[in-house]
Order: sequence, then structure tokens, then C-alpha cells
Amino acid sequence: MNRRIYALRCGVQHYAWGETGFIPSLLGIGNHTDKPFAELWMGAHPDLPSEADVDGRLVSLAVIIDKAPEDILGQDVAQAFEGRLPYLFKVLSAAAPLSIQVHPSLAAAREGFARENTAGISLSDPQRNYHDGNHKPELIAALTDFYALRGFRPLSKIADELAQHADFCDLMSGFRPTPANLKTLYERFMALSQEQVDRILDPLIERLQKADSKRPFTRQEREYWVLTADREYSQNGHRDRGLFSIYLLNLVHLKPGQAMYLPAGVLHAYLQGSGMEIMANSNNVLRGGLTPKHVDVPELIANVTFERGEPEIISPVPNGNNRCGFVYRTPTREFELHRLELDGEHQYASPLPHSADMLVVETADEQTDITIVSGKQSMSLQRGHVLLAPYGVPYTITASRPVILYRATVPPPTRERTTRADYLSWP
Repeated sequence: MNRRIYALRCGVQHYAWGETGFIPSLLGIGNHTDKPFAELWMGAHPDLPSEADVDGRLVSLAVIIDKAPEDILGQDVAQAFEGRLPYLFKVLSAAAPLSIQVHPSLAAAREGFARENTAGISLSDPQRNYHDGNHKPELIAALTDFYALRGFRPLSKIADELAQHADFCDLMSGFRPTPANLKTLYERFMALSQEQVDRILDPLIERLQKADSKRPFTRQEREYWVLTADREYSQNGHRDRGLFSIYLLNLVHLKPGQAMYLPAGVLHAYLQGSGMEIMANSNNVLRGGLTPKHVDVPELIANVTFERGEPEIISPVPNGNNRCGFVYRTPTREFELHRLELDGEHQYASPLPHSADMLVVETADEQTDITIVSGKQSMSLQRGHVLLAPYGVPYTITASRPVILYRATVPPPTRERTTRADYLSWP
């Protein structure tokens, strides 16, 4: 591998909930059949690794990193993460709600993965919970208006909400707004038989449909999402139990540029919108409804943290002295997401040293000239182009008009501790 910038060709996941227009528009391609384009994957995950243009030949990024991990990642990062790119970068675009889900902690993922391996459960078995031994903290930064459910609402709000619905009276019996009772209440919802789920939700959905016909609900109201999710996932005359969670979780509206962070144990679901998503390099998801996929209630409950309160909205903050660079702060060690805002006058200069940087051009029109320069190398960029800058390769980016890029990288272990020993011992 030469010390240079590499253009990447990235694959798309066509999940059923995907939106049909945003990612094709980003990539500058047509979609005449209205095929769902759910996620653009940028990284080296074995399920869909990106390919790098190496002297006119496309080579899997996973293979490149495997053959030269220290050249791509840097020595410290390569040793800390066993020679693997520790993050997966995505453009996510949802037209319909994703599953109610939670991600396990690192310890739980390692234990669960080993347990299912010992039990002889195939990695391709749809009943499998753990597909690797890694955790999956993640950050989503909105590119459009983005709606999601995140974490349990304050207890008083849950109590007030459920008290307004006569259908929930039996389930609310004995409920007091305490953390222990919240866990008991959620377990009660999730343990209902399908017959009980239908008996509770049928009249509720009918009332909401009648109310919606008189005054349509808006995306700012949870009733809108209850009806949307019901149309998407309630099948064969049966209601999906994931609808209960919409009343228990915070409804979040991210405006473009805002983000939210999801550590292990936080129950959540993305509902609609497009965003830049970055996560630890894992595919472990435990589901609790709004999905035709495998739902394992005991495993879900064992991994949920029943913390409650208003969700934190993250805005990017200036990063160092570079006036074009902004960063979304999170506590994770696997990734760091940066938003680069070029104004048409000032250039962006990469920090040194840096680990493997992945860059994607998010907003730019056809009249904008964007150039990335690294030493004697110069490349012209367009909207949707994805690049890899290996460890320590310096680069500058200039644009003739305002543009926005997103940069994924691996952060140093802390702002205060930067030695290799610190990095490798960072929990």
C-alpha cells in the first residue's frame, strides 16, 4: 500500500424499511423500481466490506487492513483492536420504523457469543442473538428531520400517559413510579400472550384511527407513530407488541446537524429520516418488537438498562483551531464523528497524527469544485464520494462553494492521556 488517499466503493443494504430516494440521490444514481436503499455501509465489516481502488483494481478493505493493519490504522490502534477497523460508518435512510432494540455491553456480547457457539447455533441461524463478541455503541447524526425513540421517559410521564388509556388499566395495577416498578411493568408488557396483546391493542388502534380521520396526527405526536408502526408490522389480524414501547420511550426529533448517542442497554428505535450513523464494528441487535425478525424477550430484558429521563441531544462543537472542523463528543473509544463545514474560502487540514480517516461528501452541488490534496496526489470530489486516508497520511480539502463532509476516525484514548500504554489499557 502506498501512502496515499484511496477512493472507496461502498455497498448498500436494501432492507424493507429503507427509503427509496435519499441514498440514490447521494450517490447520483437512479432508482426507477423504487427499491429500498436502507443503509450505505462504509467500512470493513465482513457482511459488506467496502472496496478500495488500488491502482485501478478494486480490493476489499477488510483484506487490505488484514494485510497491513499498522499501515492503515497505526500501530497503537492496530494492537488495541487486534488489527481490525474498530468502527462501521453508515448512511442510514428510513422510510418506516426499525425494530425496538437494544445493544449488549461488551461483557454480555462476549458471553452470549461464546454461549451460542458452544450450543452449536449457526451464525446464519435466524434465531441467533449474538453474531460476534463485540458491543455496539452508536451515534446517529441527522441529515434530514429524523425521528426516533430513545430510552425510557421520566417515570411521572409514563404514569400519566398510561393512566389516560383505559386499555392499560389492568397492566398498570400496582404500578408506582419507581425504577424497579418500571422493569416489572415492561416485563409485564413483553410477557403478554398474543391473544392478550390483541385484546388490549385492538380497541386502542380503532380509536386512534377514528381520531386520525377527523384530525390527522403529526410526527410530533406518538399516536402518529403508533398508527404508522401498526400499519407496517401488525399482520394476519395480530398486533405487534412493540407498539407498547412507543408509549414508554422518549419520542425524539433531531433536526439536521443534531445527533444522539446510544450506549449499551438503551432501548431505542429509529422511526423515519436519514442520518450519518457510526458504531463499533458489530452486528449484535436484541429486538423487542416492530419486526418480523427474531425476538428473545428474556435476553432483551437481561440487557436493558432501565434508566429514564429526557434524552440528550448532541450538537457538534469546534474541534481545535481548525475553523472548518466540528466534532460530536461521545465516551466511546472505537469511533469519533466529525462534521466538516467548508465555506468556500478556508481549507480543512487533517490533524496529525490520525488513525484511519473515512470521509464522505454529504452536501455539494454540481457547480462546486471540491479537491483533496495529499502530497503530490490531488483528487476531485463530488457529492457521495467516499475516501480512506490511512494512518498519518496528511491531506487538505478545499471547495469553491460551501459544502459539508463527514469524517469518521478513531479517537485518542482520552484528551489527557495519549501514550500507547494508556490506549491499550483504556476500558
